[in-house]
Amino acid sequence: MLLTIDSRKRIPLGRLLSDDSVSLFNASIIDGKIILEPMRAVPAREAWLYKNPEALASVLQGLKEAGEGKVRPYHPPKQKH
Repeated sequence: MLLTIDSRKRIPLGRLLSDDSVSLFNASIIDGKIILEPMRAVPAREAWLYKNPEALASVLQGLKEAGEGKVRPYHPPKQKH
């Protein structure tokens, strides 16, 4: 597919994207080719999870089990006054 650069040096990518949730790209030039890698932003307060493989595996396992209906109500222990 040929794309034309407009007067402001922009290339319309809308026709190339099938996933409307992608709005960030990592851009690089390799051997004269422009490579755009779709990215998604992660809030800083959540970034630690992706740096901790053990914690991420635990969260993913919990989500899988919840999706399979393997859940039960949580009843926190009663506090003594």
